[in-house]
Amino acid sequence: MAAITTDDLSVRRGGTVVLDAVTLSLGRGVFALVGPNGAGKSTLLRALAGVQPPARGTISIDGHDLWRDRVQARRRLGYLPESPELFPYLTARELLHTANAVRGVPPQTGEDRFAQWVRPEALDLRIGALSAGQRRKLALTAAIAHEPPVLLLDEPANTLDAAAQADLVELLATWRQHDRTIVVAIHRPETLAVEFDGRLVVADRGVQLER
Repeated sequence: MAAITTDDLSVRRGGTVVLDAVTLSLGRGVFALVGPNGAGKSTLLRALAGVQPPARGTISIDGHDLWRDRVQARRRLGYLPESPELFPYLTARELLHTANAVRGVPPQTGEDRFAQWVRPEALDLRIGALSAGQRRKLALTAAIAHEPPVLLLDEPANTLDAAAQADLVELLATWRQHDRTIVVAIHRPETLAVEFDGRLVVADRGVQLER
């Protein structure tokens, strides 16, 4: 069964059609989402994550309609935006606990990974006091903590240090072996040392899957 399917998907931004009549069926593997700036890569990820409502068409995540079966579909998703909007007044620990409650996993899930990527005491710092790189690591931790079968990453290596990038590459390789579906929007796929199973090319308001 395909993990991500879209049928006749159309997405508008303002009054402009950004994506039109996109029909996809993605099985397990790691896919690079590529295309020029402004082509609609981030828009596609937002639509697949349920952040951007479609103007037309359907989206299914791991067999669940993204809008008719919202809870089950979103619990199977992990999403890292290019510029995550975090709550500066929460601590890192509080943000993880909140995200985990929505996803139905234990509150402490992901704390060990964040503590490893930053430092244990950073869990109790307010997000507004964290550096850009630390906030990026927190957002990535929140996206992957519940080990979703479908993971959407928008330029995930931005502001990550070399050690965190290496951990991310190792995670992607491991998750491929565990039959997960990962879509990575990235300007230059060669900069991330990952073996991609295919490329989703965004251009001219459409998306083409290339193996």
